[in-house]
Amino acid sequence: MPPELVFLATAAAVIIAGARLAHDGGTIADRTGLGQGWVGAILVASATSLPEIATDVAAVRDGERSLAIGDLFGSSMANMLILGVADLLTRRTHLMTQVAVSQATVGVLAMALTAVAAAGVLAGEGLGVLGVGWAPLTIGVGYVLGMRLIYVNRGSEGSGAGATRSRGDTSSAGLRRPVIGFVVAAAAILIVAPYLARSAAELAEQWGISSGFFGVVFLAAATSLPEAAVVGAAIKGGAYTLAVGNLLGSNCFNMLVVLLLDVVDGAGSVLAQAEAGVVLGAVFAIVMIGQVLLDLLNRAEHHVWYIEPGPGLIVLTYAAGLFLTYRATDV
Repeated sequence: MPPELVFLATAAAVIIAGARLAHDGGTIADRTGLGQGWVGAILVASATSLPEIATDVAAVRDGERSLAIGDLFGSSMANMLILGVADLLTRRTHLMTQVAVSQATVGVLAMALTAVAAAGVLAGEGLGVLGVGWAPLTIGVGYVLGMRLIYVNRGSEGSGAGATRSRGDTSSAGLRRPVIGFVVAAAAILIVAPYLARSAAELAEQWGISSGFFGVVFLAAATSLPEAAVVGAAIKGGAYTLAVGNLLGSNCFNMLVVLLLDVVDGAGSVLAQAEAGVVLGAVFAIVMIGQVLLDLLNRAEHHVWYIEPGPGLIVLTYAAGLFLTYRATDV
């Protein structure tokens, strides 16, 4: 089958499964009382990051470390682009004013973990434990501690449109259907993801693109489709905090994947063996997350566009990041 058709078919499957993840994730959040922010940042984010795990583990085993690391940084950029575009398309209200301020904690954690990963690329080989580099280990510890902090503060989501709705049926019968639907949707993404990424790689290979830049742009776009599907479905259902929590949480989880890749690689630091040019993807991911946090903390419903450009600036920053990464990776 031509790679174009494989890409379109698998992309459609990912979108459908992503919509199911959003619906069932929101139901689980409501019926357990865990909160949309926490469920979005951990449960849904880990599920929508399955394509990154599947494709990047395969890439590392094939010796394509720059492709894998570039995909993780590029996916974090793409997630913020998705949020910026979603905000631009949400005409009823300014999206970020409907999101629980507590989500800023998730964003700060994502920035910190991404900075550690970038430092691991630039520092090269260094200290490690049992063959695992210092940077991936730091990311792993930081992720666990950060998610505990987010869980502890999950009750501060407030009562706005993006806050968790009242707790519903918490019985096993009330949770069975959404849990089964969530697991099936996550499994579907895990099965389809390698075919999606492989078809995207075949298409990009015809264009003669370096592995680092390809990972930042094309593979990242392909593996970010579940996040896009979840955000679209969540916003349509008014679950704004779940949507934003999923994207920021996915950026955190993307960095946790670095630890898995380092264990799978087993040949020194996986970050140290990536192209230095992919660090620009990490830098722009941090900048874009910072822009989202500024927009989140600015609670004014009506913005002055030339003073507070908001989502438009996020889109422009993404474009600038792609251009500079293209130059840095010597395409």
